[in-house]
Amino acid sequence: MAGRVLVIGIDGGEFSLIKPWIKEGKLPNLAELMKEGSFGNLRSTIPPITGAAWSSFQTGTNPGKHGVFNWFKRKRGEYRAQPVNSHEIKEPTIWQILSKLDKRVGVIGVPVTYPPKRVNGFMIPGLLTPSRSKRQSFPADLIDEIRGVAPNFKFSPKEWTRGYKPGHWVKELIDDVETRARVTAHLMRTKVWDLMMVHFMETDQVQHFMWHYLEKKDGWNPILRVYQAVDRAIGSLRENLSADDTLFIMSDHGFGPLRYNFHIDTWLLREGYLKLKNNLATWLKKLGFMMGITKESLYPLGEYLYPLLRRTGLLETVLDLVGNPWLERFFLSSQNVDWPNTLAYSHSEIGHIYLNIKGREPQGMIEPERADEVREGLIKKLKRLKNPFTGKRITTQIMKGEELYHGEHVDKAPDIVFLPDDMEILGKGAYEFLSHKVVSRSKAQSGHHRMEGIFIGSGPAIKPGCEIEGAHIMDMAPTILYTMGLPLLKHMDGKVLEPIFNESMLEAQPREFISKEELALEDTEGAFRSEEDEEMKKRLKGLGYVS
Repeated sequence: MAGRVLVIGIDGGEFSLIKPWIKEGKLPNLAELMKEGSFGNLRSTIPPITGAAWSSFQTGTNPGKHGVFNWFKRKRGEYRAQPVNSHEIKEPTIWQILSKLDKRVGVIGVPVTYPPKRVNGFMIPGLLTPSRSKRQSFPADLIDEIRGVAPNFKFSPKEWTRGYKPGHWVKELIDDVETRARVTAHLMRTKVWDLMMVHFMETDQVQHFMWHYLEKKDGWNPILRVYQAVDRAIGSLRENLSADDTLFIMSDHGFGPLRYNFHIDTWLLREGYLKLKNNLATWLKKLGFMMGITKESLYPLGEYLYPLLRRTGLLETVLDLVGNPWLERFFLSSQNVDWPNTLAYSHSEIGHIYLNIKGREPQGMIEPERADEVREGLIKKLKRLKNPFTGKRITTQIMKGEELYHGEHVDKAPDIVFLPDDMEILGKGAYEFLSHKVVSRSKAQSGHHRMEGIFIGSGPAIKPGCEIEGAHIMDMAPTILYTMGLPLLKHMDGKVLEPIFNESMLEAQPREFISKEELALEDTEGAFRSEEDEEMKKRLKGLGYVS
C-alpha cells in the first residue's frame, strides 16, 4: 500500500545556487535528498508568474483550462484589475481530487488557496490572505490552534524596503521559516493525513530584493542564509516521515538577476496604441509625467518613510505610497486612459498585452476582423524594440495567447505574451504608468523569475541519484496521484514523471484514469468581499509583484 506524501514548496528555488552550495557542504539535507532520490529542472508556466504557476501545479493543467494567467484579472465590465483568488481556479485542484477520493490532505501556505475551500482535512492559505479575514483556515478554528503553537505565525513574509536594515529583515525571514516548519511539524504529528504540503515564500522574497548581494565576491550572503533555514526546516520535517513515505521538493519557477524594467504601457502610449483623455486634469498629469514626475520617482522616498508610517498605522505596505488612490489626482493612471480610442493595454508583469476589441472589452475600439492585423503590427514593433542600456533586443519570444494556451478559458488569455530574451529585463504592466521612460533601471528589485524551477523526489519507489529532464510544473499533480496509487484525471495536461520511479513501482502500478464527471466534484464557489480584494491588491504591491 502506498505511503503518505509530503510536498515542500521552495518558492523561486534555483539550482544554479543550490548545486554549488551543496558541493560546499552548506545545504546538507538537500544534498542527501538529491543523492538518495531523483531531481531535475521543473519548467514553469509562460510567463513564469507565481499566481499562474501554482494554479497549474494544483490542477495539472495549463492556464487556458484553469483560467489563471496572472496575479490579476479584469473585473467584468471594467478595465480595473482585481487580484485572483482560489475561486478563479476553474479546474479541480489536487486537494479537491484527493478529498473526493477519501484521502486526507493538509495544506499550509500554498499561493492561490485563499479563501480556503472545504477539504477532507485542513487548509491554511498563504500569500494574499487578508489580515482581517474571518476565513483564515479550514476548519475555521484551526487558525486559533496555530496561533497557540506559534503566536507570530504569518501567512506570507513582510516586504523589504531600504528603510529596514537588511540584516534585521533577513532575520525575520529566517524566523518565519522556522515558525512555519514548527507549525507544519505540529500538524504532521497531531493530524491524520495522506498528503501534506507546506510552502516557503521567504526564498522568493529574499531573491527579489537581495540578489545583488550574490554579485559581491565576499561578505554576507542573505540568500544563502534563508536557503539554509529552509534546508534545516526540510531536515526537521523529514523526522516526521516513515520509511514508506515519499517527499517531493519543488518550486514554481527559478531565479536570476533583474537589471531593467520595460514599462509596457508607457511604450504603448508613445507608439500611439494607448490614448489619454483630452481634458485639463489629464493634460497636467501628462505634462508632469513627461517631465519625470512619476510614481517611480516617488518610490525611494516611500521606501524610507515606510517603516515610520507603518509603525504609526498609516500604511500597511510600502507601495501604498505609490499605489494609493489619492495619488491618482497627481499621477497618470488608468483613470486618464481614453478607452474608446485605445488599441492595446497591459494587465500584468513580465509580458502580457491585451487588444481593446469591440464586443469583448467594455469600451473596445478594434473591430474583431481587424484584431489580427493590429496584433501583427504590435508584434513586429516589439521584435524591433531594443534596450537603450545594452543595445540588445528586448524580446524575440513573442506568442499569441490562443496558440500558447488551450482550454475553455483561453478567451481570457492575453492576446500577446512575451518573454524577454535574457530575462534580466522585466515587462511591467498593470497600466499604472510607473515611469515616463520606456526602459529604466530596476530600483526596487535586483532579482526576478526564470523559467526553470527545481524538482527533487525521495522515497521507497524513487530511483536514487537520477537526474531527469523535461519535467513541467503541470506534471506534479498527476505524479502525486500516481505515487499515492490513485487514478489520474483524463483532462490533465501534465504527465506522470515516470523516469523517477523504479521498475518495480512501474510494473506493480499501471496508470488508471477517471474523468471529472466520474469524480463528481461539488461546486465550492463562494462570495468574495471587495474589502478583501483591496487588501490582496495591497499585499501584491508590497511584495513587489505589481507596480
